[in-house]
Amino acid sequence: MKNIYHRDIIEILLAHGRDGLRIKNIARRIYNKHVDFFVSDIDYGELRNSVGRYLWEQARRMESPFVHTHYGTYAIKPDFAIQLDLFLDNAIRADINKPEQTKPRPHPHHVQLELF
Repeated sequence: MKNIYHRDIIEILLAHGRDGLRIKNIARRIYNKHVDFFVSDIDYGELRNSVGRYLWEQARRMESPFVHTHYGTYAIKPDFAIQLDLFLDNAIRADINKPEQTKPRPHPHHVQLELF
């Protein structure tokens, strides 16, 4: 099961380390991140319930990056942060080693008019 706020949850919990954060605080930070003066169609109650159910379900799985620390409090597993750092390092290296593709140059005898 994937939650639409999965990346936001990971980002918030990574910032708070091993202590983790309560569900209401995670939901409040996500709500504040996505709602502004012009966009207010997100219901806080639904968002909080969605985040709570998602974290509760994910914390029960062994392969999940989330761990339940206290009542209503969740954190990121320490080894997940290491795996994420390694993944990001490898992705950056792959982008650096990837050769740039050059656009083929048009033949000098062909003239193309740009109308718009």
